[in-house]
Amino acid sequence: MVKIATFLVVAAIAACTLFDSTTAHEDHTRRALSTDERRLFVQSAQAALTTCTKTTVSRQLQERAVVRRAEAVAKLRQEIHQRRLNSHLSTLTVTTGTNSSVLFASTTTYIVEPEVTEGPYYIKGEYIRTDMREKQTGVPMYIDVQVIDVNTCKPVTNMYVDLWHTNATGVYSGVVASTNGNSNDASNLQNTFLRGVTPTDSEGVAQMTSIFPGHYAGRTTHMHFVGNYGGTVLANKTYSGGSVAHVGQFFFEQDLITSVEKVSPYSTNTQAVTLNSADNIYKSASTNGFDPVFNYALLGSTVDQGVFVWISIAVDMTAKQSPRAVSTYTGTGSDANSTTTGTSDNAAPRVTGLSASALLLLVAFAPVLLGIL
Repeated sequence: MVKIATFLVVAAIAACTLFDSTTAHEDHTRRALSTDERRLFVQSAQAALTTCTKTTVSRQLQERAVVRRAEAVAKLRQEIHQRRLNSHLSTLTVTTGTNSSVLFASTTTYIVEPEVTEGPYYIKGEYIRTDMREKQTGVPMYIDVQVIDVNTCKPVTNMYVDLWHTNATGVYSGVVASTNGNSNDASNLQNTFLRGVTPTDSEGVAQMTSIFPGHYAGRTTHMHFVGNYGGTVLANKTYSGGSVAHVGQFFFEQDLITSVEKVSPYSTNTQAVTLNSADNIYKSASTNGFDPVFNYALLGSTVDQGVFVWISIAVDMTAKQSPRAVSTYTGTGSDANSTTTGTSDNAAPRVTGLSASALLLLVAFAPVLLGIL
């Protein structure tokens, strides 16, 4: 029911280019760090984070995080209980069963990880909101992400955390492509579900309500994350401009994924399942002891009643990342990346995936590109 684990801290560095030749969804990627680069980064970052753990500010931050997350779970469980009472289903008996200081890991171990790919379906300028479900059905998921500056050991305030993931059957909104659900469904270009941006508060915390992600062929279940700052909130409540300090992906414990996949509509997903252990991006992110996996607690007696997930990450606010977006959402239209082909930008507020011709060209020139890299 509960994954008892320490808070994870994922430290960010400047992004390089990674090319994942095995996964169509990961066309837009960056070079993986070499073993020596990873070792040097880890040594440097761990030294900085070790200093952080000894500070009074860090200890107080951890203590407040324990209380905040415990209170959030208690509130959500109470709401579930009340809904069942209102619908005359009063048999629910839920208790935490575990002391909150243990459940929410008051003793923090800082684990660092270099950045990983943003994936091919990153779209800039999404809506600023705290609930990105829209009408998508699935297991309710309540997300708590805490961001800490590795250089100062202090919470990162007013960072606009951009999160996105697939729906229960493994489809991203806003993209039409042969590797993303029904490639004939042009209406998906209009969709914004399961994408959202929310700012961190004075504790460096960003919270979002969503559903548990589904899977698609070639990738394990995951969530994308980009940390923005210094941008502008537009009148239509979308985010524009600014700089990016962190790009990464979050993962889920395999047992939790397996449990969710048994629940409808996840169980209707016929795409091939990829386990964490077989996922290239997961293996890249978790090399040398890295563990970018959400801690979690179930909110009821069964997984379909919801899950609360949390993670703490440390970012280098001096870093400047350059994630590549396929388009920019404006609320009424999009400005497509020039390398993307398909439906006209004027016809819909989103951009389609690569055409077959473009894919063939990529295949033809792959040896040349790899030789250059």
